[in-house]
Amino acid sequence: MKLRTFILISLSSFALFAWAVKSSWALDAPMSEEAVAGKEVWQRYNCVSCHTLFGNGGYVGGDLTQITARRSPEQLSDFFSNPPVIPPHQKETHVALTEKETQAMTAYFDYLNTIPTLGWPPQPRVLKGGDAP
Repeated sequence: MKLRTFILISLSSFALFAWAVKSSWALDAPMSEEAVAGKEVWQRYNCVSCHTLFGNGGYVGGDLTQITARRSPEQLSDFFSNPPVIPPHQKETHVALTEKETQAMTAYFDYLNTIPTLGWPPQPRVLKGGDAP
């Protein structure tokens, strides 16, 4: 009787664990082909050497996790296809992307914007008059 109970509890626990793992794999919105192409552009040009996504990567260029919430598609397209002139205090800027690469990068950032970040990146606190250090 004890062995039967042990086996029943073990199988039930394993089934519950397997269900929990399988259900956690499902993404709410799978990546579109264009977003996958944008990720490939991101990797090809090694954007992570300067920029961060979800706090991972270089810290020179800033976090781009939710850039589409702060910039319009037109602004992103213009920035990707017409990189700014390098200011004297910077070492490099990105290369000019083609129209197809620009659309792919915008789709990739749109996809990243749908992923819950749980408050990442942290927003700077605004100090009030008496709160100054």
